[in-house]
Amino acid sequence: MRYSHLILIFLLVVTGSARGDQFCFALAETYYEQVYCQLQAKAQTKNLPAFNQFKKNNEQVQAALLKRPAQRNGIKLPLPVTQKPPVVIPAKPQVQTPIVSAKKVVAESVASVQPGNLHQEHSSGCELLAKQLRCTNGVFELRGNQANQRLAKTALAAGNTMDLPVYKEGAINQYLTRAYQQYIFKMCEIGLCGVTMTYRKFAYLYQDINSKGLDFSQRFETMFGFLKKDKATMGVSESTAIPAGLTAGDCSPLGDSYYVCEKQGRNFIFVLQ
Repeated sequence: MRYSHLILIFLLVVTGSARGDQFCFALAETYYEQVYCQLQAKAQTKNLPAFNQFKKNNEQVQAALLKRPAQRNGIKLPLPVTQKPPVVIPAKPQVQTPIVSAKKVVAESVASVQPGNLHQEHSSGCELLAKQLRCTNGVFELRGNQANQRLAKTALAAGNTMDLPVYKEGAINQYLTRAYQQYIFKMCEIGLCGVTMTYRKFAYLYQDINSKGLDFSQRFETMFGFLKKDKATMGVSESTAIPAGLTAGDCSPLGDSYYVCEKQGRNFIFVLQ
């Protein structure tokens, strides 16, 4: 009996690890981590450490580990940037109206982005009750991951793209807010609302990818493609839970349909009902 219990526990641990690994892209916070996930999707990580160990290394070590497998698989691997160009990264997205077209970017001067321009809008007029945010503009409910049968039939189709706006010129904070809104919408659309990155991590990833001379929008398109493939074959837990200490003050509105709450480095998405 004890032996059977040990086997069951082992299988649960293995299954849980495999499930987490298959959503590697949802955990990637830097370009090199994205490359690792891309190699993992191609089963090309034989000589690489486990993802959680890989994350602990600095950029120089990560680049050295990735160099050969990336070359073999035709993946660009720019060398680490010694000093990344400074980018103002606010803790929260600016309040924006919903995206009508992901290709519309307001043009302003990048030079105008200064620390004094940071916008830290909180969820005034909202009350957090259980798994609902009740605000003056509606009731928003906590949304976690969703099983595939709950999704629109076209959600995981090849033709469904992330379609982040392409940055051309203008206020970087405003661009990042618009791009983040599109990212949240698309992650929820494929049933991965429960594993989205925080705005701060999203903005940092933009800085990291941009500093390496790569296309931010295209990288997210690549990521989205792999996530859709994983989601098509993977089961997800739909359970949701509010962390202790989360308040309405930890939440920010994102367009008319979302409130994004951050606690202990994790995202919690509330969707208009």
